[in-house]
Amino acid sequence: MNAFQKTAVATLAATILLISVGSLVRITGAGLGCPDWPRCWGSWLPPSSVEDLDRDYLLDKGYDIAAFNPVKMWIEYANRLVGVVIGILVFVTFLRSLRYRSTQPAVCYGAGLCFVLVGFQGWLGGQVVRSGLQPGIITLHMFLAVILLCALLYVTFQSTGPRFRVNMAPEARAVLLRLAYALLAVTTIQLLLGTQVREGIDPFIKDDGGLPRGEWLARVGFVDHVHRLSSWLVLLAGVLVYRFVVRHAHGSRLVPVARLILAGIMLQILIGITLAYGDLPRPAQVMHLTLATLLVCGECSLILMARLAGR
Repeated sequence: MNAFQKTAVATLAATILLISVGSLVRITGAGLGCPDWPRCWGSWLPPSSVEDLDRDYLLDKGYDIAAFNPVKMWIEYANRLVGVVIGILVFVTFLRSLRYRSTQPAVCYGAGLCFVLVGFQGWLGGQVVRSGLQPGIITLHMFLAVILLCALLYVTFQSTGPRFRVNMAPEARAVLLRLAYALLAVTTIQLLLGTQVREGIDPFIKDDGGLPRGEWLARVGFVDHVHRLSSWLVLLAGVLVYRFVVRHAHGSRLVPVARLILAGIMLQILIGITLAYGDLPRPAQVMHLTLATLLVCGECSLILMARLAGR
């Protein structure tokens, strides 16, 4: 890989890490660990103790000093730091994409879109904090993160060009792309439904010591039932894609990618069962969202490989 591709892949990995850290923020109830933005408790660097707080500033802004929690503060602040690193990486990716401006303008324009997206994401993150973690904004924040991942994958693949060949008829390739697009769509919808479920349990996370964890999902209601049932639709789509790839692209690099995607879907369902019947263990929550993000990346990669591979 050249310098541009390495930077784009590093940005992709950092974005996945940010989503995982964001999940940790949510399950620990640390979303308001820093109640203000872009500062944290009125300071650019987190205060070391409650004695270091500017009480006049905080009282003037209406922040509850009694809510100061060093652990939650540092979890939220780490989330912001990773976001800053991603912003820098995306900017460097855009600068390095300028070399493709005349030969492959789609790479340059795609990197520019990533730069715009990450800037908007930063602003939206501030709105999430200022709104007091309003549910709809959180879902939009997650959806834009998925779009950013797909855009980063696109510019990376587009800059490589066809590097392998697949002995597949044009008609079969067209069917595979339709199946892969359908799989990506249902996976993304499933991811957003999971975000809605997580928003449904947020009030119980904030009410620490209230309702037992094992009863949280039962209170979410209809969205949780849809989320569980739709997981089988994702599995069905994954099986169809895998069977089609094995039958029509045997021996190509598409086969191991499709196999990993199907294995990831099965593992995701097992983690979901663990969450539903195991009182929502925190590590499983982080794994659930991280794996969902990796599945989106894998499915997007499969589509790009099928599109860019030569016959």
